[in-house]
Amino acid sequence: MHAVIRSAGAQINLVVGPMVALIGVAALLAGVVLSIVLETAWFLMFLIPAAMGIGAGLLLLRGARRSRLQIDPEGVTWCGFVGAEQSLRWQEIHQLLPPPPASRRVVAIAQLRDGRQVEVRALWESPTSPAVLLGPSDHSRAQNALLGAHRAWLAGHR
Repeated sequence: MHAVIRSAGAQINLVVGPMVALIGVAALLAGVVLSIVLETAWFLMFLIPAAMGIGAGLLLLRGARRSRLQIDPEGVTWCGFVGAEQSLRWQEIHQLLPPPPASRRVVAIAQLRDGRQVEVRALWESPTSPAVLLGPSDHSRAQNALLGAHRAWLAGHR
């Protein structure tokens, strides 16, 4: 089973990132064209916000593509907008536990065979996100996919 699950914020940033970068490119082109047509260098000051817009758009796009919960036949991999990518192989996981009710970031808690517990934090939502303001975070789709994949692996290896 292959599945990639992203938070609503990451899905929105997959659209917003390229739009911000395109606005930066448009500002860059406008500054250059206006400087040439009007024969003044004042419009070259658009280069700084244009470069910042392009950079911000690419940063949003990179972060949105990075932040995910990826389930594959070998295990689960998750990564946030920033930070290191983490992964667990199915053979390391003893069982998957539900997260505490107050935790908005945790999809599940993986109890490992060596006794450690690892929080799977992949679907973080901003505290000001409309989805969060309307109620508690619902990670049931990701939890069900994670549990289903782990059950399928267990069934194939018993």
